[in-house]
Amino acid sequence: MKTVKLTQVFIRSLARQARAYTIQDSLCHGLGVKVMPDKPMQYVISRLIDNRTRTRILAPVSALTVKAAREKATGQLQAWREEHTQPSMSASSRFDVFVEQTWKPMIFEHWKPSTKRSVLPALNRRLLAHFGRYPLHMINHRMVQAWFDEISKTRKGAANRNLDTLQSVFKLALRQGHCLTNPCIGIRQNKRRVLNRFLSVAEMQRLSVALDECETVGGSIAQCADILRLLLLTGCRLSEITFLKGEYVRGNELHLPDSKTGAKVLYIGQAAVDILSRYHCKANTELFPMKQGASTSLVQSLWLRLRKQIGIEDVRLHDLRHTFASYAVMDGCSIPMVASLLGHKKVTMTLRYTHVGDDNVEQAAEVIGAVFKDIFAQSEPLKPLIPQTNEAPTPAVKVKQKRLPEKKPTAKPKPKAVKKVKQVKPLQTPASLTKEELRAIQRFRDRELFL
Repeated sequence: MKTVKLTQVFIRSLARQARAYTIQDSLCHGLGVKVMPDKPMQYVISRLIDNRTRTRILAPVSALTVKAAREKATGQLQAWREEHTQPSMSASSRFDVFVEQTWKPMIFEHWKPSTKRSVLPALNRRLLAHFGRYPLHMINHRMVQAWFDEISKTRKGAANRNLDTLQSVFKLALRQGHCLTNPCIGIRQNKRRVLNRFLSVAEMQRLSVALDECETVGGSIAQCADILRLLLLTGCRLSEITFLKGEYVRGNELHLPDSKTGAKVLYIGQAAVDILSRYHCKANTELFPMKQGASTSLVQSLWLRLRKQIGIEDVRLHDLRHTFASYAVMDGCSIPMVASLLGHKKVTMTLRYTHVGDDNVEQAAEVIGAVFKDIFAQSEPLKPLIPQTNEAPTPAVKVKQKRLPEKKPTAKPKPKAVKKVKQVKPLQTPASLTKEELRAIQRFRDRELFL
């Protein structure tokens, strides 16, 4: 059976024949493309396990990319191994016991406080509730895939985050010998949504008017409006503003002891400083105190109402951070500078936050076109390197006829050149040189004489 590296271009070039045939992938052993005379091409997986060939159709070629097909084939092979491999262990720790006694002290306790707050609720509600009573060696790939698919029906992003946590648990369990394989291997995470949205000038103007109206209401609504303005003016995350304390604010700097990327210092402009100066409190208390600590949920509910009111329902609260970064770049700030403003450790992360609008792209194209137009306008016509054949002979004859009488005294260089040529001694060369070498030496001497 033929084995090649499968690519999308190669698969499209496969021709149908009178009989069905299969092309095997060289990168994923067992994966192949089956070409049939009267049916669409399909990805298939075939493997010899326990002296028995197992074959399964994965999906039509049009439904999966080659990369996705390899991931799905790897997951299927993992499931077959777990079904037919006799485990060398008959007992292991329960999932909930291992998480509480081993994984949390060794892994979880070393995470940042903000990461712990986001992982702990999902760990209790989803992972421990579903896998807690099972021994680790009995949790197989099929169980994890069914659990992941069920969560993905309603919460695709949450399913990806929970799968990362579960994989962290089984990595430690595999190293300590509580299981033979990691059942999370081969499970393809849900595709993440492409984030490419920021507010235009008109949208920000409508948002400003709506926030002014909220400030007239007073109370917690006015505080939420100020928080939204700070998100747009500083590019901070929502938690970084809602949990601000008086001791964190030092002039035009925010000294945050904990954030998504750890402790950092953020620099803010005068407009943000003016808003923060309205709130005076003790050093260890929050700047935006709200009842029962519901500042985050109140801001989010206000944002949902405002974006519907001003017609920007597709804009998330986090897109205010994208807006801050995009306008900083369009105003001439460099990418490393924007990374410092956002508190990013890697510039590659900043590139995901910086976008430009179509108007800016069109304006940049006009500017570049104008620069080249000025360059072309200032250029001078080139002088012809080779004279035209029709006009060259006439001026040459005239020049010679006019200058012949005047150049009688200057006829001395000609005899000198002739004398040099006549005085050249015959070339003395050894008899071992070939004819081509002799010609090359002679050409070199002739060139030196007439330079």
